[in-house]
Amino acid sequence: MDSIESARQIASDLHLKAIGRGVSPWNSLKFAIAEADRRDYDVEAVAAGATVLNGSKATLIADEYLILHENSGTEFQKAFLIAHEIGHIELGDTKDNVSVEEIDPARTIEASPIGIDRVVDYSAQQRREVQMDLFAREFLLPRTWVKKLHVDDGLTATEIAEKLDAPYEVVAQQLLDALLLPAVNPGTKEGKSEVILNEQQKHAADHRGKPYLLEAGPGTGKTQTLVKRVEGLLDEGVDPRRILILTFSNKAAGEMAERLASKNKEAVASMWIGTFHAFGLDLVRRFYSELGFEKEPRLLERTEAVEALEDEFPRLGLEHFRNLYDPTEHITNLLSAISRAKDEVVDHRDYFRLAQEMLDSADTEESKTAALKAKEVATVYEAYERLKRAKGCIDFGDLVLLPVKFLENNVELFKHFQSLYDHVLVDEYQDVNRSSIRLLMLLCGEGENLWAVGDARQSIYRFRGASSVSMSRYCTQDFPTALQGRLKINYRSSEEIIRAYSKFAFDMSANIGSPELIADRGETGCLPEFKVVEKADDQAVVLAETIKGMQESGYSYRDQAVLCSGNERLSQLAEQLELLGVPVLYLGSLFEREEVKDMFSFLSLLTDSWGSGLVRIGRWPEFELSLEDLDVILNHLRTERCEDKGWLLDSQDITGISSSGKEALSKLGRTFEGIDKTDHPWKVLATLIFDKTRIAARLSSSEVVSDKNRSIAIWQLMNFVRTAISAETASGLPVTRLLERVRRLLRLGDDKDLRQLPASAQSIDAVRLMTMHGAKGLEFKVVHLPGMSQGTLPRTYQKPACEPPFGMITGEDDTSVTMLKAEHEKEQECLFYVSMSRAQDKLFMYAPAKKSNNSQWKHSPFISRIQDKVRTSNVVETYNLPRIDLDTDMDIAVDRDFIFESNHLGLYQQCPRRYLYTHLLKTGGKRTKTSYVKLHDAVRFVVQRHMEEGFDESELKSVVESALAINGLSEHGYIKEFTDLACSMSNYFVSSRKSMEKATISPITLELGGEKVIVRPDDILSEPSGRKVVRRIRTGHARKKDDSVGTAAFILASEQAYPSAKVETLYLADELTSESSLTAKVLSNRKKTLIDIITQIRLGQFPAKRSSRSCPSCPAFFICGMVPSGSIKKS
Repeated sequence: MDSIESARQIASDLHLKAIGRGVSPWNSLKFAIAEADRRDYDVEAVAAGATVLNGSKATLIADEYLILHENSGTEFQKAFLIAHEIGHIELGDTKDNVSVEEIDPARTIEASPIGIDRVVDYSAQQRREVQMDLFAREFLLPRTWVKKLHVDDGLTATEIAEKLDAPYEVVAQQLLDALLLPAVNPGTKEGKSEVILNEQQKHAADHRGKPYLLEAGPGTGKTQTLVKRVEGLLDEGVDPRRILILTFSNKAAGEMAERLASKNKEAVASMWIGTFHAFGLDLVRRFYSELGFEKEPRLLERTEAVEALEDEFPRLGLEHFRNLYDPTEHITNLLSAISRAKDEVVDHRDYFRLAQEMLDSADTEESKTAALKAKEVATVYEAYERLKRAKGCIDFGDLVLLPVKFLENNVELFKHFQSLYDHVLVDEYQDVNRSSIRLLMLLCGEGENLWAVGDARQSIYRFRGASSVSMSRYCTQDFPTALQGRLKINYRSSEEIIRAYSKFAFDMSANIGSPELIADRGETGCLPEFKVVEKADDQAVVLAETIKGMQESGYSYRDQAVLCSGNERLSQLAEQLELLGVPVLYLGSLFEREEVKDMFSFLSLLTDSWGSGLVRIGRWPEFELSLEDLDVILNHLRTERCEDKGWLLDSQDITGISSSGKEALSKLGRTFEGIDKTDHPWKVLATLIFDKTRIAARLSSSEVVSDKNRSIAIWQLMNFVRTAISAETASGLPVTRLLERVRRLLRLGDDKDLRQLPASAQSIDAVRLMTMHGAKGLEFKVVHLPGMSQGTLPRTYQKPACEPPFGMITGEDDTSVTMLKAEHEKEQECLFYVSMSRAQDKLFMYAPAKKSNNSQWKHSPFISRIQDKVRTSNVVETYNLPRIDLDTDMDIAVDRDFIFESNHLGLYQQCPRRYLYTHLLKTGGKRTKTSYVKLHDAVRFVVQRHMEEGFDESELKSVVESALAINGLSEHGYIKEFTDLACSMSNYFVSSRKSMEKATISPITLELGGEKVIVRPDDILSEPSGRKVVRRIRTGHARKKDDSVGTAAFILASEQAYPSAKVETLYLADELTSESSLTAKVLSNRKKTLIDIITQIRLGQFPAKRSSRSCPSCPAFFICGMVPSGSIKKS
């Protein structure tokens, strides 16, 4: 239990005791004053801005037993200020006067790990004020009380807020914490026994003078050694303001501060404890003017960076990274390359110079192409920096790069910073990148009293620029006078487990010093186990059996963890283990969870006149619809084009639905009363779950672990939504902006930090599922490692889309490609080492013997390196995995004479579920239209007009300009570039038809096994010889290979209707005409596939094909999932 939770529980106890004394909690101000009176403190209200407040909102004058607060706001707000100061009294802050300048009664217990919140960490003093805000809220409105009011007494959040005269947001936030987060046990009141350092730890902690590097393997007590060092410095009288502690993460910084504060609360408040990036942000904010900014710069999120570069892309003249349809993937890769450059303190000028040197020395076509690509990266880099400056923004990489460049060019200033700190301590040094080391060298000079701790074998963040090279350079090149120490005693794992990962470590590439560790615990008699199953799905079954077996032998579910190298595999395992009856604690991709999509679907009804969100909402018990009623409603909305949610408020006009369906719609309409599409989504969702429905109440009453996961997911969603949209980054309706932001985050993979569980979740008795990266720094009694197969771990190296130019990466002594591959292999070894070393008592590894096609699947080569340290067994599963609900057949009948469209069947091949939504339920929706999509729509308009009406070449530009205007691009900042692109694409199409005559374009009916498939050519022409030319027209780029069922149907239909015709596809973005042809064998196979697809549609089979790449762009993304029960018939 952390200090914040401890403070909340103390506040809750004080509340209960006050009630026991007969004080009513419904008058917050009297309640707070009564508590102050009990402590003999006087409370005085003074005018806001009064001199005695000294610029604060409230002040505690401890030696006079006096609390002063500004006499403004509601009674609740005054009570909150008093309760805040009572928190300082209760928790021992009475040595000096304490003032509070800002309060946030609706504060969340954990900042959302997205955007600026992932960088900014609270100082020790700020953490204390956060603690007091939460103490105050808990004292006035304890979670236990507010839960009773809502769950047992049936009061809504609005009713509670009105009775308390409290802001709605405060009550709603407290309800979120009370109902959706697990209660944390108070635990024992006994303090931890004093830690006594072993000889190696003491020697390291007591070191003074020359720079020092402590090599600390897993479980050797590095953190307690660092903490003891700081305590020792304070005991020696070192001014805490002259101690700087740099960590890898905000979480580590917070934990470090907590541990130090238990003994040295005042001293910790004066120290700087945080990450390199947070330290850099502090410098940027202090010296923004000197860095060339007019005001304090804003941190640019990657989603906004992509949008800015998308607009700039047309004028950059790129060739290798040119994409005129959807440049998002290219831009994402380019931004990753730029970020990696900043890790090495390489700005755009440096990058261009390195790329030019690379080009000058290129002696092969391959090396020349690589150099030209690097030059294009430099071009984008320069444009990106220019765009950021224009916006007054910086990005994550700038947080260290800018201070380094600035200090290196300001000798007096960096000497000043060197004089500020007598002692600098760095945690997790193996994860520090080059830019952070450069900053460290500026702060420490030659390194006097610099003390760092790390383990090269646990360097697993190479994608952030970290490298084991940092450890090897520390004592040789970066701080050549440094001394080195090593911790050898492991207090975590059994001797058998230590032998296994130490044996593996001997052959690791990232090997610095001896990997041998001494097991303090000794032997347990249990070797690590390697379980071989027949096929991949069998792993889940055997894993479930092993987990249950461990639980039966005394290891609780929460004592066990399943670690995987990737999130996608974790998501599959979580689903499989739940089906097999194993409780798991795992959020996975937050935005793809069912209950979160439910929330998004509800929000969408505010702005979506097609009502597609009903597909999910119709399954809620409050608004249950049959599939038949859903179909009728969607048909009505599609034909009537109702305005926003107006149809919900007047749903009686919809004919053909059952009485229960009408009642469900009426209930839903009443739910939307008082809610407007301009409301903030957080308020809308809070109103939904606390005022309009009993969703949160139901979840809070459940003891089922899967319901606890759902509760945590909704809490995490609400934590994200409250700060997800801002006036600075976008315009438009709040709901639309939120949903678009979610799609962007998913497409860019920037949602991963939202998978983190809040601290209170640790009390749930369920198996932890996490990535190997996420397990760093943790320990579990039992660890399971599935997927120990070749290609899974180690993962196959994939060359980056944008290779860095040679010379960019420090320590590079070979080509970038060779070096990157070697670093990847090192990281894979480190991941396995980290994963094994998380285990305390038991370690299980799993691998299948065969692939799904029955071919042999080799085990991971890592296993062979520890073969003599593990016990291997072949295990046969005792039962099969159940099917997931989403893959079950649906009762949707398609008439015998139903005519299928070839492009629709192509969509089924991509994703059967999307076919269901788009062409059977017809839920509507469309992909978000970027400027590029609008450009292609304009070109299609030009193409269609030329085919229907024709126009002279002299008219082309005016037709294009008109088309661009119709598609909303006439006011675009880069209209000239878009016009040039559209003219070029359109001109290619017009030119391609010059020597041919227009023929009648009519649909072709293709007969396939008794079924009819309609194929619609885009254009049909006649050559001078009379030969027909049948065309498809694509405005985008050509694929390397196009043998889809849509292509096959086009070829088959064209050959059937026009046996001697030329069949071709135009790709306007490439200005390319390609003959459409497939071999007889491929055509035969695709023909069979087309028939199979039609059969599957008739059987009601619409499984979802999940893809992290395509799903976020799908129009049906937010509604994808189970649909209401029932049956419908489509004609």
